[in-house]
Amino acid sequence: MNMRAGAVVTRGSGGWWLVAVLIASALVTSGCAGPVDRDELPGVYRNEKTGGEIRLDADGKFSATEISEGEVEGRGSADPVNFGGKWSVTPSNFVYLEVDDDGLDDIQLYTEGPKKAYLHPDPDGPVTLTLTKVPAP
Repeated sequence: MNMRAGAVVTRGSGGWWLVAVLIASALVTSGCAGPVDRDELPGVYRNEKTGGEIRLDADGKFSATEISEGEVEGRGSADPVNFGGKWSVTPSNFVYLEVDDDGLDDIQLYTEGPKKAYLHPDPDGPVTLTLTKVPAP
């Protein structure tokens, strides 16, 4: 009888690990990864197709060039604009961009590891811009 009880516990434990692994995999592949180390973030993130670029400086400042209001806010003009401000890391998987320009809202720049970032202003809509970290010259 003890042998059967041990077998049930073993099967139950194995099933729990399988469920945990599947949940963790789903979270990572859905872009719900944890925060990226702040020291890994500074650099230039660029979209090769549009030329849009966000530069995160080590001193906590950022600049954005050739990124449209539509890509940032999910609405508005498709004309590229340049703006800047301060950035900070959050406990989630995004970097908070506090925009100096009064015409734009503050931005959540989502991270997917230290080499990829994207703008996704409407959680029910598509990603509006994907940026890849450019190797330092």
